[in-house]
Amino acid sequence: MKVKIFKAEEVIYKGDAEKVTIPARNGEMTILPHHISIVTNLQRGRLIVHKNDGEKFQTEISGGVCSFSDECVSVLAE
Repeated sequence: MKVKIFKAEEVIYKGDAEKVTIPARNGEMTILPHHISIVTNLQRGRLIVHKNDGEKFQTEISGGVCSFSDECVSVLAE
């Protein structure tokens, strides 16, 4: 699935992933391919992109919004 992570006007990650773990408002959530479409607020915490090659991209965020639809995770992080 495709992943795009933005902070203000800056793209901090864009690529493919096998799953994405986000600090959702109601607790940690992992988004897998074929997940139902969602839009959720994010809280302070660690966002982890599990890449297809087994590597991970991690970043700390202080909040934001995450959406998933059409096999694409989009995050606007604070």
